[in-house]
Amino acid sequence: MFRIFSILLVGIMLQGCASKSYTTKLETPIERELIKNDYFSSIDSKSNKHLSASIGDELFVMNRFLPSTKEVVSIIPPTGNKFPYSSVWSGTYQYNDGNSGDLIVYTTPDYYKGTIGILLDENEEMATTHPLVQVEGFKKGRRWKLNANGKFFTIPSINIDSWALRYGGHNDNKYIFEIVNKHESKNTDVLQTIYVSEEKFRKGFIIRNVLILGLNTDEYGVIQYQISDVLARNS
Repeated sequence: MFRIFSILLVGIMLQGCASKSYTTKLETPIERELIKNDYFSSIDSKSNKHLSASIGDELFVMNRFLPSTKEVVSIIPPTGNKFPYSSVWSGTYQYNDGNSGDLIVYTTPDYYKGTIGILLDENEEMATTHPLVQVEGFKKGRRWKLNANGKFFTIPSINIDSWALRYGGHNDNKYIFEIVNKHESKNTDVLQTIYVSEEKFRKGFIIRNVLILGLNTDEYGVIQYQISDVLARNS
């Protein structure tokens, strides 16, 4: 009977033992600067480069993205409560287990009243394989693994514009371009056909806030050109 009681007592003690804690509360919390993403488009990387297209080719595919005004955490944690979707986090603890170097634990009152936080490095990326840590309470030091890596805080982007410009050839001293649907339909629907004179092609013309500058046309009808997003230049 005494042996059974001893086993039960040891089991209870082990169950209640907290993991070793490597966290130290900061005297002054570190206030975060909210992430700010600017407008961006899919042709940014092609801006002002020499490009070419044959008849039937797409000059470019445009996807314009506008960031949300709210910074969110979209990761699903293994704990009972989900991370608050939009909340204010601050660095409240320092963490160092002797191998990790100095890391900051970010917490928010909206998630377990600030008793569980996330370990982030200087780039605000999730650090270590178990970045979720309990900083206060009976099981102080307990860690959790997250099925995610990289940035913890993100700003979702909304695709506000999706289309492509296709080259339709050269006829009657005019270049033919077609705006085609790339988002709202599974089919490649022609939304608009545009005719551009030789002079306008050489000087540059704007379609849906994209500047297209014609550079040359070879004997096979292949055009050389440059593109740039007017909205990106003005943002």
